[in-house]
Amino acid sequence: MSAAVCVFILSAVCGHTVVSGGLSRPTKVRLTSQDMNLVLSWDSPAGPAGLLYTAEYKCSVNSYKASCVNISTLECDFTRIPQGIYQFGKYTGRVRAQSGTETSAWVESNSITLDRETFITSPNVSLLSNAAAIEVIIEDPVFRISSLRAIFSSATYNITYWQDGQRQKTKNMSNILQNRVVLSDLEPWTRYCVQVQISTRRRPNHLSQPSTAVCESTTIDEEAPWVAAVVTFVVTAMAVALVVIAVVYRKHISRFLCPKDELPQHFNEDLTKRPNSSWYIAIAEEIFHQMSIIPADSSVLEAEHPLEAEPPHNTQT
Repeated sequence: MSAAVCVFILSAVCGHTVVSGGLSRPTKVRLTSQDMNLVLSWDSPAGPAGLLYTAEYKCSVNSYKASCVNISTLECDFTRIPQGIYQFGKYTGRVRAQSGTETSAWVESNSITLDRETFITSPNVSLLSNAAAIEVIIEDPVFRISSLRAIFSSATYNITYWQDGQRQKTKNMSNILQNRVVLSDLEPWTRYCVQVQISTRRRPNHLSQPSTAVCESTTIDEEAPWVAAVVTFVVTAMAVALVVIAVVYRKHISRFLCPKDELPQHFNEDLTKRPNSSWYIAIAEEIFHQMSIIPADSSVLEAEHPLEAEPPHNTQT
């Protein structure tokens, strides 16, 4: 039996290819996609250390294109090539090992239809408490190619929520298109947890990874508009009533706030008693003459008090 036939039999029985005089091929070659990227990964074959690898990809209608040449890592991201990947294409990858001038045979991966098989990571979810309601705010994951809404225009959100500590009693909202949703059927002063998952609706069960559960508490029920009007009316009426009472009973209020307390009798006697101190008596016994100012004619004043005649003025002629 020839050597070629033996190699073929060993390959069929053992499940791997034996290349005479060549390098072993990379193993577990797989093509994956997450958030619309396209990555080929593999395991290193048994053989010498320091191997280099070359990876290529192709669309279903094109031939292979080199993407990563003579790399030492065990993966190649095809989406790093500008405009190299089309979001609705079907792709296959392949890789081979190289050591010096020796190369292994190519190993092909599985095929992926990008928009149908990409794994979508979880959306980012935040909550905003508003009285007895909670608003759910959803942000789509960032895609490497285009955006979620550009590729999955009919994508919807599935929202699950429950009271904290009662995970078994969940409530669900499905096929939600808006990325801001208000949960209004909630109890006041209660903590709720929310989890969101994206459905592309491109094919059955093409769902994103569920988001991390986030929790927020409600507060008191929001007051109706008429409640505020009634409160305002009552406060105004009370203010007017207080003003009227203050005006009508101002004297009584003044007496109540500023009472006129009488001094005790012994205080009054001490204050009205004539002092006996020597300095006070000396001042009190001083003689004062009473003076009256009476207006009168100048003729009367001259009669009662004649003035001395002025000497005649000398006149020269």
